[in-house]
Amino acid sequence: MKKLLDIADALETPKQGVVLVGRTKQKDAMLQAGDLFELRLPTGHRRTLTALGVQPFPKCFTEATTLGILVGDQWTELETGIGSELWVNLDSGQHQGTS
Repeated sequence: MKKLLDIADALETPKQGVVLVGRTKQKDAMLQAGDLFELRLPTGHRRTLTALGVQPFPKCFTEATTLGILVGDQWTELETGIGSELWVNLDSGQHQGTS
């Protein structure tokens, strides 16, 4: 597994649920809708979630990309998500329901 980003914000959107937001400079570790990822909380707890949607927001004059990761109702504790680390598996086939 590889750390993709730190969660800087968590927003609740109407009818879609929670969106986790963070910045990454990683080029070889990306996340797509349907991918499983691990959220590592500052408390040490870990939670596996599925990305329901991923929206990159590249910035001019910087190597970092801001990502919005839709997790819907899988994560409702907005304040506890901030400061968490988002880790992805570099192996292919990490979609929900695959082995």
